[in-house]
Amino acid sequence: MFHVQRSHPSPAFERHSRPRRAPAEGFGAAGILLCGPLRQDVPEDQGAPITYTSILLAILVGIAHAGLAPAVVVGGVKPNLVLVAVVLVTTSFGFGVGITWAFLAGLVANLLIPEPLGSIPLALLVVAALVSGGDRALGRLVWVYPIIAAFVGSIVADLVSLAALSLVGGSFGTSVPVQLILPAAVLNAATAALLLIPLRLILIRYRSDEKPAW
Repeated sequence: MFHVQRSHPSPAFERHSRPRRAPAEGFGAAGILLCGPLRQDVPEDQGAPITYTSILLAILVGIAHAGLAPAVVVGGVKPNLVLVAVVLVTTSFGFGVGITWAFLAGLVANLLIPEPLGSIPLALLVVAALVSGGDRALGRLVWVYPIIAAFVGSIVADLVSLAALSLVGGSFGTSVPVQLILPAAVLNAATAALLLIPLRLILIRYRSDEKPAW
C-alpha cells in the first residue's frame, strides 16, 4: 500500500500566498476628533510628516498675520493669529510640524512687522516646545488642551517678545503690562477655540497623502 505524504507549504510560499493587507490610511472621523495621531502607521511621538503644502500654508499664515495684526483690535488688544496657528498645528500634528510652522510663519511675519528681527520666531519656537511638552500629559483632552495651550502660549510669547525688546533697548524696561498680556491671552484662547472645530472637520475630509517634503 502506498502512503501519500502531504507536503507542507514552505514559509516563503505562505508569505507570498497570503493576501496583502492595505496600509492603514489613518483614523476615521471619530479617531481624528477624539484622540491621538492622524495616521495609525505613524508613531504618536513622531508626529505627522512635513509636506510642501504645510510649508506653503505656514508662509501664508505669516503673511496674513502681518497684514491683519495692525488692523484687527478686539477689546483693546490684538489677536496673535500666527501664535494660534502654531498652537493648533503643534497639538494636531506634533512637534516637528509645530516648530517648522513656528520658524517659517514667525520669520515671514517678523520680516513684515517692525519688531526686533528674530523675536517672533524665537517666541513661537519656545511656545511650540512648551505645547509639545504639555501634550504628553494633557494631549488626550483634544477639545480643551489646545485652548489652554493658546492661553499659556500667548503669555509666554508676550514675555519673550518683551525680553527681546528690552535687550535691543526698547521702551518697556522691566515693567510687564499685565493689563494687556492677560486680555490678549484670553482673546487668543477664544480664537483657538473658534478655529478648533473647523480645523478638525477639515482634517476629517482632507487627510493629506502628499509626499513628505523631508
